[in-house]
Amino acid sequence: MTTIPTTSPDLDRQAADGSGPRGLGERLRHGLGLLGPRHGRHALPAQLLDALALPIGDDGVVAGVDAEGQPAVLGINRPTAYDVVLIGGLWTAQVLALRSAATGARVAVETGRPQAWMQMVHAMGGGQNGLSVYDVGRVPPQGASAGTPVVVVRDCGMRPPRGRVVSGPWQSVLTLLPYLSPVAPRLLRQARLAGIQRVSPDEAAELGRTMGLTRTEVESLPALPDGVTLWCTDRDRQYVLTQPTDAETGLLGTPRRMD
Repeated sequence: MTTIPTTSPDLDRQAADGSGPRGLGERLRHGLGLLGPRHGRHALPAQLLDALALPIGDDGVVAGVDAEGQPAVLGINRPTAYDVVLIGGLWTAQVLALRSAATGARVAVETGRPQAWMQMVHAMGGGQNGLSVYDVGRVPPQGASAGTPVVVVRDCGMRPPRGRVVSGPWQSVLTLLPYLSPVAPRLLRQARLAGIQRVSPDEAAELGRTMGLTRTEVESLPALPDGVTLWCTDRDRQYVLTQPTDAETGLLGTPRRMD
């Protein structure tokens, strides 16, 4: 009498790797889903690892181009508190606000001159598409998160009061100062990033002492063209030219230091 085996080597193999009816049933019962097509493994010899490169650059807001014509990116949306001070013109702050909103951030503008921002609000759908304007001291909690980062732009004049809404995880604060003021040293000390546009020779000398700028950098500040910003961190300095798109020019005009 011949015994008919209940399994075979092929069935055992299929059950083990989940490719046969029994293995498939086990996967479905455990919620693992259907099996996809079989493909060969992709492998790279160890000696070729040094040649492997990924074309991934910095992400963030494109502030303009550097001296080599390469995009200069400000990583504003961060999981940690991030304060930015811009000693410069309203035009540059508004371009950065537009581009921040274009990256998916919600922009809250705290300002004593709301009429200067209304054209942007209307162009972006009346505040429903990422940009809202508030009076000084009236910015409500923004509820920032990784999915909805927030940029608070403080356009509060020469002596901005301490803000009710401060920087935190996924919420950066950009403070605009039209000129160097008595509160500037305090703001610059707590800032992670500072941008300086054209200033007077006396202001340039004061910034050089406060920020440890080189003599060449100090001498360049009174002669910076419209649209050029010297961006500074603790370790790096970079001149950036902000070039507006056609849409930005139509909405905000051409680059300018004075408003």
